[in-house]
Amino acid sequence: MLGLFSCTGDRPFSAQGTVQGIEYGKDGYTAQLKGADGKAFDAVISRVKMQNGYRELKAGDEVELFGDTIHLDGKVRVLVNRIE
Repeated sequence: MLGLFSCTGDRPFSAQGTVQGIEYGKDGYTAQLKGADGKAFDAVISRVKMQNGYRELKAGDEVELFGDTIHLDGKVRVLVNRIE
C-alpha cells in the first residue's frame, strides 16, 4: 500500500499502511503500521472517539486511516476517526 501523505484544505489527514502489530489499552488499542515506503507509524483507535465506526484491526490488514496527527518521539501517530 501507499505511505503517509497529507493534504491541506478541507481534506483530513490520511495514512495508508499494513498493520504490523496491536497493543491493547483501556479504551481501544494502538496499531503499529508500515507504509509502502517502509516508514512506521502508529494509529490510536478509540471506542469513544470512533463510536459506531470502531472496528478491531489485526496484523496483515491493509487500511487507510483518517484523523488528526501528533508527532511523538519522532514518530507520526494518527488519532483515527475513520477506517477504510
